[in-house]
Amino acid sequence: MSTEKFTRTIDWRERWKQRWRLWLYKARVVRHIAFVGFMANTIGRLEHRQVWKKRNQGEKIWLDDLYSPPVDEEKYQIFEPVKADIQPNTHKRPRKAKLMKQEAYPSTDYGFAYRRPPLSGNVINGVGETQPRRPFQPTFFSKGYTGPWNKLERLYQAFLPVSIPNFILRIYWMDRHRLGLVAPKKRKIDDPAAMSAEIKAVAKRHGAAAVGITHLTDDMCYRDFNIPYKYAISVALPMDRETMLDTPTNETGLHIQHTYKAVGEIAIKIAAEIRQMGWPARASTNISPDSYEVLHIPVAVEAGVGTLGKHGSLITREFGSNVRLATVLTDLPLVVDGPEDIGVDDFCASCQICTTNCPPQAIFDIKQLVRGEEKWYVDFDKCIPYFAAHDGCGICIEVCPWSEPGRGPKISEKMLSRRMDVAAKPLSGKTKQEEERTYDPAINP
Repeated sequence: MSTEKFTRTIDWRERWKQRWRLWLYKARVVRHIAFVGFMANTIGRLEHRQVWKKRNQGEKIWLDDLYSPPVDEEKYQIFEPVKADIQPNTHKRPRKAKLMKQEAYPSTDYGFAYRRPPLSGNVINGVGETQPRRPFQPTFFSKGYTGPWNKLERLYQAFLPVSIPNFILRIYWMDRHRLGLVAPKKRKIDDPAAMSAEIKAVAKRHGAAAVGITHLTDDMCYRDFNIPYKYAISVALPMDRETMLDTPTNETGLHIQHTYKAVGEIAIKIAAEIRQMGWPARASTNISPDSYEVLHIPVAVEAGVGTLGKHGSLITREFGSNVRLATVLTDLPLVVDGPEDIGVDDFCASCQICTTNCPPQAIFDIKQLVRGEEKWYVDFDKCIPYFAAHDGCGICIEVCPWSEPGRGPKISEKMLSRRMDVAAKPLSGKTKQEEERTYDPAINP
């Protein structure tokens, strides 16, 4: 599947064809908005009442009984048929960080279960695979509810207050501007480095807290998408820290959507300015009905915005994990930034805060082999049920010490300094300075 792209043209016939394609694209978005709005405010309201009635009465909800479109079985036949176990782990002593505002984290007694468990999300995501490959569509939030976890996706939607789906419709409406026509007059780029600095300034002017640039590679894209752009611009925006310390609640869930909308709007404005320069550009956001294009975290890591943490989310130097991401895809000649080592791996290797604060204990202590690469990974089958039951969770990214205001730069400096000290020590275990202080030529001629 090729992602829609408009290129510069000065031929009026071709430009009218592009206008027609753009109109069709926006018409599809509006049609989707109308459909989702109707479903959310009719059947969605009924489902919301029904599932909450059962939940409040202590009646178990059988996910198999919920309506959803059929799973695209043919697509998933390539995987070993390992069934998911959604019961939480219990091998660690659970803790609750004092900075979190709730008296206790919501229970892992979900009140729902499968009669026939779905294909394990860990299998779909490639855990244990020794060869690299591109990921499938998102295992959760699958396109058209056609993934193996579609029943839980439907329950998650039903648990949400109607205000959140209605707000998401506003994001859809905004996202119709993710794509647009390219100005016929192309700006000549003689200095890609200067243009990179200019684009970063544009991003900051529109509200971005962090921005980085990387080459767009296949491993950043979902399997079924051919992304015809050369560069990816990663944009990060922090969430309100005080609000998120109360997670998970309806209010924090809505705040997450507000942040997705805000960072998506920044990406849309950056893409629009690039198109005005006569270069193709497209904003890739998180919530759009056709946003299953790129994986924002790998893009952000390669662009130097942050590093993957033990909890499976991005960690930035200044804001920790308390951020949301969007991406701009473009052919504008730029200079890439590259990954930045801020000491996250060193810190996460010994830190246990997110692992012990995770109610279903879904966070692994060590890196896992995922699609041919050892990386931090969260047990999908344990994490997603809690995520669905409790407003999108987010506990792990808030208890992360890097997310505490002002701590990230200090942690980074300490981790990198400690690594340099270790590297400077010879076999004796002493640094060069220590060796010089203890050297006595009378004893050691």
